[in-house]
Order: sequence, then structure tokens, then C-alpha cells
Amino acid sequence: MNTVRLALVSGLLLLGAACDEIDQFAPDVRFDRIDVQDINFQQASVDFVFQVDNPNPIDLGLSSFSYNFGMEEVPLFSGDNPDGFQLEALGESPLVLPVSLTWQDTWDTVQATRGLDTIGFGLDGHMGFAVPLERFEGEEVRVPYNEGGEFPALRTPKFSLGKVKVNQVNLFQNSADLAIEFNVDNDHASTLFFDRFDYTVHLAGNEVGTGLIGSLGQVDGATVDKFTLPLSVNLFQLGDAGWQAIVNRQPLDARLSADMDVDTPFGLVPLAINEQARVNVE
Repeated sequence: MNTVRLALVSGLLLLGAACDEIDQFAPDVRFDRIDVQDINFQQASVDFVFQVDNPNPIDLGLSSFSYNFGMEEVPLFSGDNPDGFQLEALGESPLVLPVSLTWQDTWDTVQATRGLDTIGFGLDGHMGFAVPLERFEGEEVRVPYNEGGEFPALRTPKFSLGKVKVNQVNLFQNSADLAIEFNVDNDHASTLFFDRFDYTVHLAGNEVGTGLIGSLGQVDGATVDKFTLPLSVNLFQLGDAGWQAIVNRQPLDARLSADMDVDTPFGLVPLAINEQARVNVE
């Protein structure tokens, strides 16, 4: 019994010594930053950049790399991809994990909080490095990581059509001065600025106005603001249904399409809209 116990203790000590010998080759891993490569109202491409410090006098290869990514403690995706990464000897090397997100899929799963520009993320997993010793061939030392921080949370501002106001009708000249109202809802904490607003307006199925506004204006964070587009239209352009709606103040179908640049917390982002609704005429 004593012999068996002694052999077991000796085996455990040897195993512990071997593990200690393997662990001494472990690089130091720290999360450095997020680099935004591309961001728009459809998707975002970012790089998670780690700095990995190799204490060994030889290059080390990454033998395994697992990752689990989530937002607000909601898991989104995971994977395992070493991708041929090599650590330079005796120094730091950046390790980049590229991540692409489609906003619609992301916000269908995770609710971004109104009045915030960023959302909390979590990233964890391990990096495995081949041990550079012949007697440990095939072995790897695993370095876990568990990081968190703030991720850009870009949401599309919401446009909605309001009413059409009739300022003046001149039946003798078959013309009308109108104004179409629309609302813009900004979900972010920061103010959004809308520039180069290139628009087209349809009423009762007919194009009645186009224009380019250099600076439409701004919408403060977590607020809804109202904008008005003035229109001078020929009543014949509206067709019979549109003419009757304007003269008699009856509801009609309206459509606002536009291309613009939106100055966001993450830079200038292009946006195209095409909003349709049946609106009141006043």
C-alpha cells in the first residue's frame, strides 16, 4: 500500500513539474482595443486587437483560438480559428480577430437601449500555443481570456410622414403652395446631423417635387423632431384624385424618398429612405 501511494505521489509530482515546465512558455495575452474598419446603417466590420507578449527566444505558432462573442450578456456567435498566426520571439505581436455584424439581426436579438451610443460586449475564449520542446511535441499551453467593454451601437434614425398642409390654393393658376411634414426619431445619446438631403415627393402617386437641401438640420439625442418641406405644385400634376384631396382637404397617399449623409457618433454615414403613408390634408 505504501509503495502504491508513493508511486502515485511521485507521479503527481512529475505531472505537476511537467505542467509547470509547459506553463513557463505561456505568452501573456491582453486585450488592446477595437478598431472600426467599416460601419453603416446595415452592418459593422470591426477588429478586436489583442497584444500577445512571447517570452520565448523562438517564434511560437497559435495552435488553437476559440472565441465567444455577445452583447448585454446575450450570446451572438462563437468559433475556433487559429488562422496561422505566428508570434515573434521575445516581444509583442498584435493578434486581430475580425468581426462583422448585421445590425438588423443583432438588434432582433439584443435590444440597444435608447439614449446610448454604445452597448456592452463580452468576448471570451482561449489561445493555445504549441510548446516549443521536443519531449512535449503535440502539447499546447492554453491561455484563457475574458474581456468586456463598449461596442458601437448604430441604429437607423426612423422617418415617418405626417400631414400635408395647404398654405394656399390658386384655382385660376391651377397651383397650390403645400408643405409636407415628417418626423425623425433619433435613438442615440448623441445629436444626429442630416446633410445633403436629396429628396423626391410623390402625392397621390404623382411626382410633385424634388430638391437638394445642403443642411436639413439636427435631431438631439433620444428625441423626435419635426421637419417641413415646402412644395409649390401644379394641380394638374396631382391628377384628379390628388387635386380633389388638396382642394377638399381629404386624405391622400404620400411618399418621401431621399438620400442623405448623417453625421453620427461614429462618423459620416450615408442613408437612403423611402417612406409611404396615407396622410391627412389640412
